[in-house]
Amino acid sequence: MLTQSDIPFRLDEITAGWLTRALRSSGLLKNAEVIKLNHRIIGEETGFLGLVVILEPTYSEEEAQAPESLVLKIPTPLKNRRMGQSMGVYEKEIRFYRELKPKLPVRTPAHFYSALNAFDDPDLVLERLRKLHRLPLPLIALLAVAVTWFIGLFPRRYVLLIEDVSHLRMGDQLNGCSENDVRRVLGTMAALHARFWESEELATMKWVAPVELTSKLIHLTYLQSVEKYKRASQSRLAEREIRLINWLKINGVRLTEVQAVGPRTLLHGDFRLDNLCFDDATDEVLVMDWQTLVSGSAGMDLAYFLSAALPLETTEAEINSLIEYYRQCLQQGGVEISVERLRWQYEVGMLSMLHKIAPILFQEQLELGTGRGPELMQGWIDKTFRKLEAVDFEHIFEKMPT
Repeated sequence: MLTQSDIPFRLDEITAGWLTRALRSSGLLKNAEVIKLNHRIIGEETGFLGLVVILEPTYSEEEAQAPESLVLKIPTPLKNRRMGQSMGVYEKEIRFYRELKPKLPVRTPAHFYSALNAFDDPDLVLERLRKLHRLPLPLIALLAVAVTWFIGLFPRRYVLLIEDVSHLRMGDQLNGCSENDVRRVLGTMAALHARFWESEELATMKWVAPVELTSKLIHLTYLQSVEKYKRASQSRLAEREIRLINWLKINGVRLTEVQAVGPRTLLHGDFRLDNLCFDDATDEVLVMDWQTLVSGSAGMDLAYFLSAALPLETTEAEINSLIEYYRQCLQQGGVEISVERLRWQYEVGMLSMLHKIAPILFQEQLELGTGRGPELMQGWIDKTFRKLEAVDFEHIFEKMPT
């Protein structure tokens, strides 16, 4: 049996003996042992908060349920670990696989084993978020520094073993995808959203925070980094883009809060190509990385995905066609939403995307690496700016549907 002290802290603590005990505790091994273990790190500089590793075990004898390979997730060794722990992402992903995965109408990796050395009381966490949200930004900033420092003294141990889906076609945010793939993803997204649309279940999932309770924390990050971003990007920013950046400094908190206007559903929170796989044999889209679940308006996930997946040259007519396709997929799931409300949610979501991702390149608490990470983020920002050219951001609140 595994105990809390057996939860690995680093990759070198993942041994053949440890994997044997983990797979036995899950009922996947009975008599066999792991006698050799190879591993290879994947997704470097794409999983900012977690290290993703493919494990390839060799067994002492054959067993029917023993996986030929599997995926290991542990917190990143970078200082991003502190941010991940303060956001509760490691606990949230374990809760997803243990509690929520069986309820989903979308395909996700099979869950083999998970462990965390301490779980927070969801009711207490939610109440703390509500109290924090009522505080002024300067006080929140001081508390955030203190909490991050404290977490650094007591890092948690977290491990997750899930199905290896690398045999499927992996999404790639840098290279984009076809329009057919975009529509497949939108159908999958709509199925997820329709399942929890205005559902009473959301109120019972206390560990899934309402998105509006994160508004001041997101805005704090923006304020701490946006001036660095403006100085570094001055030569590439148009006058309208600078005006938009300054508008977000004033309206960022409200922008996140209006996403609670409704209808409310379960949001993946990181719906982008790097977290998706395509099974071309079944036409299914497999969704991964469930660390950032929140509840809010569907336009957030919709804008999140389209902001990164569509190329710079995508026309407004093409975007509207895709939004309408997503709306039709919602209808197939029994959900009705007007064209006007969904378009407004999308525009709010796209503005929120810029508010969320523009400062990341200059956020001191998060390391992106030196290769793919910065390139991915800069391309994402450029695409988002382009899509916002059609959005009248200065009157977005006046346009809120009644």
